[in-house]
Amino acid sequence: MIKSSLVQAFPLLVTALMLSACDNKPTETQDKPQPVKVTTQQVQQINSLQKLTYSATIEPDITTKIGFAVSGVINNVTVKEGQFVTQGQLLASIDATEYENALIIANAGLEQAEDMYQRLNELYQKGSLPAKDYIDIKTKLAQAKASKSINNKHIADSKLYSPMSGIITEKLIERGSMAAPGIPAFTIIKTDKVYAKITVPENEIGNFKKGMLTTVFIPTLNDSVRGVISIINPQADAASKTYSAKIQLNNPSQNLLPGMIANVEINPNKYVPVLTIPATAVVRDADDLTYVFVINADKKAIKKRIVVSSLIGNKEAIVKDGLDKSDLIVVEGQTQLRDGALVNF
Repeated sequence: MIKSSLVQAFPLLVTALMLSACDNKPTETQDKPQPVKVTTQQVQQINSLQKLTYSATIEPDITTKIGFAVSGVINNVTVKEGQFVTQGQLLASIDATEYENALIIANAGLEQAEDMYQRLNELYQKGSLPAKDYIDIKTKLAQAKASKSINNKHIADSKLYSPMSGIITEKLIERGSMAAPGIPAFTIIKTDKVYAKITVPENEIGNFKKGMLTTVFIPTLNDSVRGVISIINPQADAASKTYSAKIQLNNPSQNLLPGMIANVEINPNKYVPVLTIPATAVVRDADDLTYVFVINADKKAIKKRIVVSSLIGNKEAIVKDGLDKSDLIVVEGQTQLRDGALVNF
């Protein structure tokens, strides 16, 4: 009896399970992603006053390596690295005993030659001395004078003085070490004026003229200074095909140090076409990279990297690279988007 009831109920159970499975099957509407509502705008092209920006490195006005003109053992060093020195200041000296003794000998030789010359000159004037002997004594006198002058110079060269006011950046000698001609002892840089050196692409070098005013911002000092383009190298780099230019900066306080990074802004005083977008359309990611969402033909929002060169007020951004004037960008609702999302506008 029980078996018969189970047989009768089995078809009903199977039908109920099938209906339940049909109810749980997802619909096409549930699978299909819903478009995100956004506001779009065409990229605008306007004529804007050209502004050129470059990265620069601060360089000293003059860099010089100096050393002794004579050899000897260094017996005194009066300066240290990083020290500011003035023109004519004593930097170091070598033991001049050998040169001082040589000068004593040279003086004695000169006295002897002068005495001999005076006596023989009288004889020559009277016609009692052959011309050959007179020429010999004149030669010896000249040699004695030259010997004295050379040894005087050796003694003077045993002291090394600064040829200009500047900063000691390298001290390559120590007391007791050996000095020799041609071997640098110090490196000195002159920094009362410095240069901001920039690299300029070939298509922009025509905008440069000597004497043009520039603005140089030094991030380390959080300060801007005015400069003048003073050097334009006419020879392009063989590999990069770029040109170098230098902006001269006054540096009376010595705050601008060689090696500092700077940003140079130059205004050639002419208008050029630029692409602009609303500043609110720009999105910045965790890596500090800027991008916008561009709508493609399938009405999908595509993430596109851009480079913003500057802002016009607080509302418009000038795009240096990454967009075309035909691009349609998202200006509202971009925070709700992901790359490739469908949009409705």
